[in-house]
Amino acid sequence: MCLPYLVEKAESFSDTIIQNTPNGIIVLNESLEIQQINNAACSMLRVKNAADLDGEPVMTLLDPTDYFLAVNSGEKVTNRLKHLDEYGLYVDETIIYDKAYKIVMILMRDVTREEQMKLDKKLRSEKAVEITDKVVAKHMRTVQEIASLLGETTAETKIALTKLKENLTDE
Repeated sequence: MCLPYLVEKAESFSDTIIQNTPNGIIVLNESLEIQQINNAACSMLRVKNAADLDGEPVMTLLDPTDYFLAVNSGEKVTNRLKHLDEYGLYVDETIIYDKAYKIVMILMRDVTREEQMKLDKKLRSEKAVEITDKVVAKHMRTVQEIASLLGETTAETKIALTKLKENLTDE
């Protein structure tokens, strides 16, 4: 087998993986211009035609601040939860700057469903705590009312028994 054939086969294989992964992948150059975007990222970011984005600044899709910082610091950012408000998404984002190839790779995993489940659970817990507080407050009022009634009847009983005792001792 010749070397060009093997290189072409390897590129074809890696392109197939990139295009079919459920994770969004965006590749930028150091000027933060889009070089490549896979199908999953297009779907997440509501892009109809990936070819329309070739060479476009990433800011047409996303806030470029984190990617600019990655290029300047050279540090890899992994598994950071990011809310993409304009798309209604929560993503687990990894940013990798490859100085040798002068590219920034953005890997995004859609975690919207998991985050929504966490939020729903939190809201249910807060509601349960609120209901519990109301029940406890109502029981405390009831106990105070019962105590008040017992106090009144005890006082009335004491007065009645004291008068009865006085009447019996006077006779």
